[in-house]
Formats: sequence, structure tokens, C-alpha cells
Amino acid sequence: MVKHKDSRLRLFGLLWLAGMAGVISLVLLPLPSLPEGAPPAAVVRLLVLVQPTILLSVAVLIGVLLAHRLGLTAPGAEALSTGRSWRKAMVPQLLPGVVGGLISGGLLAAIALLSRPLLPSAYGESEPTPLLVRFLYGGITEEILIRWGLMTLLLWLGWRFGQQRQGKPQDQWVVIAIAVSSLGFAMAHLPAAIALGLPLTPALLGFLLLQNSLFAVAAGYLFWRYGLEAAIIAHLTVHAMLALIG
Repeated sequence: MVKHKDSRLRLFGLLWLAGMAGVISLVLLPLPSLPEGAPPAAVVRLLVLVQPTILLSVAVLIGVLLAHRLGLTAPGAEALSTGRSWRKAMVPQLLPGVVGGLISGGLLAAIALLSRPLLPSAYGESEPTPLLVRFLYGGITEEILIRWGLMTLLLWLGWRFGQQRQGKPQDQWVVIAIAVSSLGFAMAHLPAAIALGLPLTPALLGFLLLQNSLFAVAAGYLFWRYGLEAAIIAHLTVHAMLALIG
């Protein structure tokens, strides 16, 4: 029992540290112009990290407490936390993650190309998110927040109240958890667009929701079917593809 508790504490620490790398990378984001009398920029940057740090801590805790009950895993991190070979645990994650990322990246690039004439010019002219933020926060932290935290919680709610904790989670609850968490993932990207001063036209709103929710469905499936690291690998692959395509 003590060893099991220790391994869960180590798992929490590993995932929290991985997620915090992305949270800290947010200091690279440009700040909007601050009003007169506002705190110094350095203080504002530190304050920006508070909310994602709290959300990350809650998400990691939810996953550590609930994921194993639902058959959801983070194979690489769990292997590290129990002293097993993380390399062996990661092998089954690699191919699904890369293939899922390549397919998703190609689909997102096609949607972006087809949508370009409909989007406001300010979108194409806006300063791109720093690549390090896209990889660390987008590729790792967002997966821990949305898949490990939110999707796990939603699936647990369906299993707990819809099945009274009987057996494995039914497919209907998996579909609902993936769909709702995907919509949440897509909507979470809207404040960033607003912060950039982009006009949320119907075309841009639909584009942002469609792109992000489509990828989130793929990532949710990978998390459910293979593990958290498969979703992370897919997310990193998508960002690498889109960065190369430009």
C-alpha cells in the first residue's frame, strides 16, 4: 500500500513537472500594452502563470486519482514512477502518435488553406505563437490539462453515475467524454484570439472551433486507446508539421 502511494506521488510529480515546463514557457508570449499604473511587466508575467499552474495541479491530481479506475494510462510516466523501463512502455505509443499527428496535421493544413479567403486579414498578419510555447505548452501541458484532467473527469462521471461503477466504461461515455473535452479544448483557444485583438467573425470563430475540436477528437481517441503519451506525440507532430508548412 505504501509503495502504491509512493508511485502515485511520483507519477503526480513527473506529470506536474512536465506540464510546468509548458506553463513557464508562457513567459515568452508578448504582453499587450499595459495601462498606466499597472504593475511592472515582470510582475504581470508571473501573475499570468498563476492560473495555468493551479489548473495544471488540479488536472494532474484528477488523472492520478481516477485514470487507473477507467483503464486510462500514461504508460511512460507510470513506468518511470514505478522503476520500470520507460523506453519499453513508450514503444507502443510512438507509431499511433506519429501517424495520428501526421493525419491530423495534414487535415488541419488543408482546412487552413481552404479557409484562408474567408478569414480576416488580421489573422494572417498576427504574430505567431513562439515555437517553444507551441511545443511545451500546446504539445504537453494542454494534453495533461484536457486529456489527463478534463476527459478523465468526464469519463469518470459517466462511469460513476451512468454505470454505478460497474465494469469498464461503456463506449457511449467514452464518446461523450471525448466530444465534450474536445469542445472545451477548442473553446479554450478563443481567449487567445481575443487577447491578440482579432475580430471574432463567424468565419474565424468557426475555423478555430473546427480545427481545434477535430484534432482534440483524434487526441482523445489516442489517449483512450493507447495512452497519454500517444496524444502528446500526436500534438507535437501536428505543431512540427504546421511549423514546417508555415
